[in-house]
Amino acid sequence: MKTYKKIKLSVFFLFITLISFNNHTAFSQEAEGTLIVDLKPFISDIKLKKKVLKQLESGALEWGISENQFVTTLTNKRFINFDIPHMTRYGTSKEIKLKPGTYTITCIGFKYKGGLSVKKVLQKAAFFNIDELTFEIIEGKTTVLEILPKIEKNSSLLMKIFSPDLYVTITEDGETKIDGKVISIRHEKSINWDDYNGRLKFKKEVE
Repeated sequence: MKTYKKIKLSVFFLFITLISFNNHTAFSQEAEGTLIVDLKPFISDIKLKKKVLKQLESGALEWGISENQFVTTLTNKRFINFDIPHMTRYGTSKEIKLKPGTYTITCIGFKYKGGLSVKKVLQKAAFFNIDELTFEIIEGKTTVLEILPKIEKNSSLLMKIFSPDLYVTITEDGETKIDGKVISIRHEKSINWDDYNGRLKFKKEVE
C-alpha cells in the first residue's frame, strides 16, 4: 500500500513538472518586445521653395525587418531584393512586436547624380550602408528608433535633387544608446551599387 502511494505521489509530481515545463516553453516561444519606429517631421537648415518644402514635408520612410535585419531604402524598393512592407510618413510612428535579440540597421542610400538610363542612375546614385547600427529588442520592453529626416546646409550644396538624410536615435527601455547618428550618407565603408553582390540586390542586371 505504501509503495502504491509513493508511485501515485511520484506520478503526481512528474505531471506537475511536465505542465510547468510546457507552460514555460510556450511562454518562451511567445516572448516578445516592442519596436517603435518614430518618424519625426522633416526639417531643413536651408530655405526651400514652398512647393519643394511641401513635397518633402509629406514624405515617408519605407522599411522592413527580416532575420534580425532592419532595412530602410531611399532607393526605389522595386530594385531591392528585400521585403519592405512598411511606409511610415514623416511625423507619424509605427509599433510592431519582435522576438528578443540583437538587430542590425542597414540603409540603402540614394544621392542623385544624373544618368541617361535606370542602370546609369543606380550606378551613380545608389549605395549600401550595411549593418550601420545595432539595437536590442528586450522581452517585455520597448525599443524606439527615432528617425529625423533633415537637410543640412553643407550637404545641400552637392544636391541636384533635394533629399533629406536620416538621423537615428536609439532608445532601449528608456535609455538612449545612440544619439542622432546619420545612416544615409556615403562614407568610406559604403558599398557602391555596382560593387555590392549581397542578398539585398537582385542578381539580374537592371537595364
